[in-house]
Amino acid sequence: MHDTIAISRTGAAGKLALALIDTREMQRLRRIRQLGLSYLVYPGAEHSRFAHSLGVLWLAWQISERVAHKLAVDEEDRVLAVASALLHDVGHGPFSHALEAVTGVDHEDWSRALVLDPDSEVNRTLVAFDATLPERITAVLDKRGTAAPWVSDLVSSQLDADRLDYILRDGHATGVRIGSYDLARILALLEVADGHLAVHAGAQEAVEGYLLARFHMYKQVYLHKTSRSAERMLEAALRRAALLHRNKHAFGYWPAGALGALILGEELAPGAFARIDDTHVWVALSAWMDDGDRVLADLSRGLCERRLWKPVALPPNDEGRALELVGAARSVARVKGFDPDFAVLVDECEDPLYKPFTGVGARRGSIRIVEPGGRTAFIEDRSEVVKMLGQLTLRQRLLCVHPALKPAIERQLSKG
Repeated sequence: MHDTIAISRTGAAGKLALALIDTREMQRLRRIRQLGLSYLVYPGAEHSRFAHSLGVLWLAWQISERVAHKLAVDEEDRVLAVASALLHDVGHGPFSHALEAVTGVDHEDWSRALVLDPDSEVNRTLVAFDATLPERITAVLDKRGTAAPWVSDLVSSQLDADRLDYILRDGHATGVRIGSYDLARILALLEVADGHLAVHAGAQEAVEGYLLARFHMYKQVYLHKTSRSAERMLEAALRRAALLHRNKHAFGYWPAGALGALILGEELAPGAFARIDDTHVWVALSAWMDDGDRVLADLSRGLCERRLWKPVALPPNDEGRALELVGAARSVARVKGFDPDFAVLVDECEDPLYKPFTGVGARRGSIRIVEPGGRTAFIEDRSEVVKMLGQLTLRQRLLCVHPALKPAIERQLSKG
């Protein structure tokens, strides 16, 4: 993706980055797919959170070198930038965002917990380098603290190393060519304005291309109706398993240890959480295909054998009508002998395409453009394309229904 990634061992930032890569918490990310269940739609989407994290590290390295040509950057800031970028996703669990909906715990919370946990290899590696690093890194991940503005922007902004990598990487892996943009030009024309990351006006079109690529990736990949349905099925399977366990169901298989505790909503130590990956969930789903509970077996077999619940579009901007249609679909499921809580799933999502500067809040997250005379402007004030994106929000509502129910539900919905 970025050609050869070569991190020098001669400087402090490189030595620390290479040591962190070898920790067990980072190596676990090799066993977590970057795009979760999207490979059920795009067979090439097999890449891992680990590969993405290396890409983010490399971009952070490149960006920090570029910043060093614009202002005095001490080694401490560069170490903080590189380490924070590398560790930004270390807390992702199996199937990433789908599991978060079940546990109610965000991956960013787990990332912070693992960085601060004295029993983690990540924490011990950081402390051996500088005892203050864990707290300083979590401050950057939390978007607080006193880090240099460009460090915070590099880790989390609308033009950060994370987005710059995943848009290209995910587009390449899925074969969605419209996910491509001119990364080389953006990097070559990076600037610093008021301590923040910015780009020279000559890169305006490249930044527009990047933002448009993100827009199309959301429409074609991240919000794809089939992968969204698969995610809701996974959530439903884990919810069903937890319900059955609490009701003393006689499982043929129950995941021992951390995954079983996580499914039941029990509190986990960071180290226990960091032992779970995609494989553990697939083992459970594979065993549950033959479970005596029809609901759990159907959900598990549907995921393992790609017999997915069928998506049916709901009106995204009419809350009342959407609720009516959901109620009608649940009624059909009950009449047909299905449990509507698991046979009729609702998926709702929205994403603002670009957040323009509003003057509200301590952080000014808009992308800055440095004009030839040195004047700084926000890109939405120069670009009609970005101004338009700043006024749009992608919204999607879906019903995800058991395949046996789709014809009857569609007939019922068409009556309204």
